[in-house]
Amino acid sequence: MKNNFFFLFCAILNISLFLPANPSYSFVPSVYEPTNKTLIATSIGIGRTASKYIEYGHAKEAINLAKLALSLNPKEANLWIILSRAQLYSNLLSDSLVSIKNAQKIDSKSPVVWFTRASIEMQLGDIEAAIQSIRKNIKLENNNSNSYFLLGNAKLMQKKYSNSLEAFKKATDINPKFWQAINNQALVYYELGFKQKAIKTWREVILLKSDPEPKLALAIALYALEPNNNEAIKLAKEALSQNPNYFFQQFQKEQLWGEKLQTAGVELFKNPKLRSVINTASANSNFSNEKDQ
Repeated sequence: MKNNFFFLFCAILNISLFLPANPSYSFVPSVYEPTNKTLIATSIGIGRTASKYIEYGHAKEAINLAKLALSLNPKEANLWIILSRAQLYSNLLSDSLVSIKNAQKIDSKSPVVWFTRASIEMQLGDIEAAIQSIRKNIKLENNNSNSYFLLGNAKLMQKKYSNSLEAFKKATDINPKFWQAINNQALVYYELGFKQKAIKTWREVILLKSDPEPKLALAIALYALEPNNNEAIKLAKEALSQNPNYFFQQFQKEQLWGEKLQTAGVELFKNPKLRSVINTASANSNFSNEKDQ
């Protein structure tokens, strides 16, 4: 390290011997000042990178990039939206709400603004405010299946099952392969007591997506009708192996499972044939149940 510094010093000294003795100001470089157009273009590029970081699960890094982009272009609503999304995924809910309100001040007619705001309000537990934001989103963009899905979830949290089912069906009218919305229709059917309808619907979901949630929900519903049902045991093992968190009621609640399905799940998990997979699930999850299953 010292030798490198010595040679560099000599090189600089050698060059300086051949330079004309001009006044010192001749050595001061001119400062490049980017145009406003350049700043805007640069900010958009940084914003796109931040959005990719969110997509790849690096929300905290995305926050820093979004803030940098906004320092160059604070009047761009999309940059505020990106920052808000990154803060939302980092669970910085208050900051996220402030950011989306800034975006709203710039462009209140953006459907994305109202969808993002509704998502934040849902996480904050302000369901009524979220519903109002979703309705504003739908008024601006009435063919987005995700909007109706979010509305359905909000209504489901309020236990307004008919309204919830209507919203989920609207989502699947727009996107027939929206398996999450079909799955949540089954959640509603089960809470309303339409168990056979729920079972049929969960079977439809599994044909679209081999996901642990509809598998375990179907297993629970089948077992409630017929204890020791072999298909139920098989599905439960598969589901808990895919995602052990579904054994825990706290996680089930977060996925908007109703009380009837959770209670029926307790009975399924008592089956000794599931003891091994449940022990593994308990060891591989950060969740816990209030009572031993």
